[in-house]
Amino acid sequence: MGRIVFYATFLAAASLIAACEEEKNIQANELPTTSLTFVETHFPDVEITAIVREKEGAGADYTVYLANGFDIEFSKSGEWNDVDGRLSPLPESVLALLPESLPEYVAAAFPKFWIVEVNRERYGYEIGLSNGIDLKFNSSGHLIGADD
Repeated sequence: MGRIVFYATFLAAASLIAACEEEKNIQANELPTTSLTFVETHFPDVEITAIVREKEGAGADYTVYLANGFDIEFSKSGEWNDVDGRLSPLPESVLALLPESLPEYVAAAFPKFWIVEVNRERYGYEIGLSNGIDLKFNSSGHLIGADD
């Protein structure tokens, strides 16, 4: 019985330690170069307020929080996965990274609204609009679905 309690306590402690190490605030110099270049290129005059590294298996993902309210998620290799403006329009330089048909479609179909978030997905892209609608596009830039 004593061994069971010991092993249960050991496993609980190990899980707690592992959970504490899953998310960690880091400095800009610990961010992959590709990620830091993305931030400096598309948000040149915006201060980084926090960077969180989240461990997942053998790698880690990063979230960069900016003073203007934006947050950007990066893969372990440093490539961007998500840019979220929290209802502010995304910079034109970020929109220029997308297939040309995506921002063109939004401008034509939703002229009173703007793109506030873009996620890279396996199938292509998910675009969040300022009216709360999410549009899904394949990697070629063709609309494949919408959610509100």
